[in-house]
Amino acid sequence: MSATLEFGHATGKIHFNAGVSENGHTIRKVKTYKNVTRQASASDLYTAFTQLASLCDYPMIKVERVITEDVQRTI
Repeated sequence: MSATLEFGHATGKIHFNAGVSENGHTIRKVKTYKNVTRQASASDLYTAFTQLASLCDYPMIKVERVITEDVQRTI
């Protein structure tokens, strides 16, 4: 038996540093963007997300792309 991966969708996430809690832990805020294209290059994604992050008051910590794929059984 074998299986294949079929692209479902991708989202982009920007993580922000929203300050420090009373216990000294970093407060992290995450903004998620849907419909990120599978073909987007890392450079293009980074440029787009840093531009979006510049609209926010919090400093950006990191950006990521989350890809969801379905596992399909092949016969």
